[in-house]
Amino acid sequence: MINWNEIFAKSDGVTTLQMHTRHVITAGFNLIERLAFSHDEKIFWKEKLFRCAVLHDLGKLHPEFQRRLKGDNDVNIRHEIISLWFCENFLDLPEDELFAIATHHKGIITKDGRKRLEENVLTDHMEFHFQSAVHLLQYDTLVSWLALFNLSLNIHKTEPSPQISREKIKLLRQSHQKKYQPSAEERIKLSFMRALLIASDHIGSARKQEEIPFYKKLILNDFQPQKNGQFFDFRDFQSKIQNIKTDVILHAPTGSGKTEAALSWVYANQTENARLFYLLPYTASINAMVKRLDKIYGKDKVTALHSKTLDFFYNQIAEEESNNDKTPIEKAQEAKSKKFLSYELFYPVKVATLHQVLKTSLKGKGWELALYDYKNALFIVDEFHTYDALLTGLLLASIKLFRKLFGAKFFFMSATIPNFMLDIIINEVFDGDYTKLIRPNPAIESDRLVLDRKRHTLHCKANKSISDSIDVIQDFLAKGKSVLVIVNNVKSAQNLYSMIDFNGSVRLLHSGFHKKDRTEIEKSITNENEAERPQLLIATQAVEVSLDIDYDVAFIENAPIDALIQRFGRVNRAGKKGQAPVYLFENIIGNTPFYDDEVLKNTWSYIHELNEKALSEQDLVDVCNKVYANGYNENQEKDFKQGIENPIIEQFETNWIAGDWRDWVEDIIENKNQKIEVLCSNLLPDFKKHISNREYIEANQLLVSVYFYEAKEKKKDEESGILIAHNLFYDENIGYRNSEDKFDDRCL
Repeated sequence: MINWNEIFAKSDGVTTLQMHTRHVITAGFNLIERLAFSHDEKIFWKEKLFRCAVLHDLGKLHPEFQRRLKGDNDVNIRHEIISLWFCENFLDLPEDELFAIATHHKGIITKDGRKRLEENVLTDHMEFHFQSAVHLLQYDTLVSWLALFNLSLNIHKTEPSPQISREKIKLLRQSHQKKYQPSAEERIKLSFMRALLIASDHIGSARKQEEIPFYKKLILNDFQPQKNGQFFDFRDFQSKIQNIKTDVILHAPTGSGKTEAALSWVYANQTENARLFYLLPYTASINAMVKRLDKIYGKDKVTALHSKTLDFFYNQIAEEESNNDKTPIEKAQEAKSKKFLSYELFYPVKVATLHQVLKTSLKGKGWELALYDYKNALFIVDEFHTYDALLTGLLLASIKLFRKLFGAKFFFMSATIPNFMLDIIINEVFDGDYTKLIRPNPAIESDRLVLDRKRHTLHCKANKSISDSIDVIQDFLAKGKSVLVIVNNVKSAQNLYSMIDFNGSVRLLHSGFHKKDRTEIEKSITNENEAERPQLLIATQAVEVSLDIDYDVAFIENAPIDALIQRFGRVNRAGKKGQAPVYLFENIIGNTPFYDDEVLKNTWSYIHELNEKALSEQDLVDVCNKVYANGYNENQEKDFKQGIENPIIEQFETNWIAGDWRDWVEDIIENKNQKIEVLCSNLLPDFKKHISNREYIEANQLLVSVYFYEAKEKKKDEESGILIAHNLFYDENIGYRNSEDKFDDRCL
């Protein structure tokens, strides 16, 4: 007779198999209650999840697995295959439940085998483990286990086979699954069951089964503009959106209340437990939006989802006074837990990069979780004009897929949408339905105020660079004005920092800072107390990324018109400072290989026509349409077509293989810029000190992201495995630079 209290599921010596199984059951049931299911669907999935949860880890009872929990690393055993063995030999479970149990840790068998099941695990290894524990792998063991959970199943008392059957192996082999299950509908069922079990197992293992948040349904007061408790009326276009129950494209000026408009759309379209995804192009804007949505939905419901999520959560935890007594190690553990849960079916509101969403449509690791996350979901796609042609094509192809597959709805919004891009979106995604386009109405006073307001007076400086106007910058500073300087590469920003003679508060913002300093800089320039913000900010295009800043005057290098519109929006943001002067310079210091020369030339040509004029929002929109009158160029059109016609997305359902994913997705999408993370040589002592104190997150925050050719003298540290750039020196005021002050131009 088995004493189940002595069979463990974890190496902690506390969590028994029975305890863990109950955690997973609870996690699954609570998760189902918090997902977008109908009453009948909840009943259906709870019944299936209960069976899978009870049986998924039964194989852990094997003596070999128990030995491994006690530290024997020589043991080679896949407990989930032993669980599958019990089910196949003694039970009649549906195919999708058997599949979920077999694959809740590893993917199906493939040629490369990375993080996948291997066929010999189901044959020779299974037979070995059967023979070595034949006294446990019996009918009576299963009867005893099911009795603990009052699970009544039809159990066959038959002579068991020592191996997994050839039929089940076909189901678990990538090359045979479509032949074994020719119906895409049946293969989709496999993914549904697998994803639900995996999510329940992960949440139960993390002991978060009682903490899964419910989605909060918005009311208007949650996001209505207010100040000191006094509410203000919504603008007309915002109120209109509160009654639109379809997809929307919003084209509205910076500072007009686009976020409130987006939440108005969420208010109109929200359904019980359906998720909200807010997509933004940059981590800085994502982190800021998380904090904003925290105040609306509550911290327990909102998460960030991007490549630097761990740092964001660590800093968030460190900032909270309630965590002052926690050690860096404890804070790191909590941050890791939050990061882990951000990728799970846990948080109902996710603020993410486009890349995280493309991992679903391109079938990257974890894509099957979207079957639940995206059901009836609402997607806000903000600042989408920043994506290159390839990403735009992939975005639109993905949206078409998600609308069809999940019934998801989409809200596009931007201050900078050229007409050609509007036409592409409306024709490709919305079948030519231009009623999806919403703009503020000039015939309505509340809307006309944002359309007619002229926040800036433009001063174009032909054949001049910002370095020619240092004295003008210093005069504004001497008069107490806040000044924003925006250039196109890091070297220019660093040089101007040394050239401008100013003893007041000044900050640099560019990609040459490590994560720790970048976070502090962003906190400084977005301080809720505007008096605490730096009077002078010198930045690269890093300042364009939806940061809530508001300066009195700006000095800006020429850039594509869509980038200029974003930069102008950081000056006199609310339009309460009259007409703020914006100085635009034709000559760019250094190289800008990341900008198209023809776009730069056309931008200057058309915007120069507005020289010495007060700018309206319509003026800038007109320039944008002139610059992009011909749409994408030949190479961009080719990239766009490659994205919109991506075969993986187009054949998403036809080529559905449950339990499979594509390892190369992240490399292709996220690492196109060939940047590497290095430690500047002078920070090595600080890095090693953090490591010795087990402050691993703080140590990694000292790394900077550089182009591979910049770290000319790099060497891997044998102890930590990080790359040390011996030719790079880090200065907390200006970021990284070449030790000999000879560094190449660097873009954002």
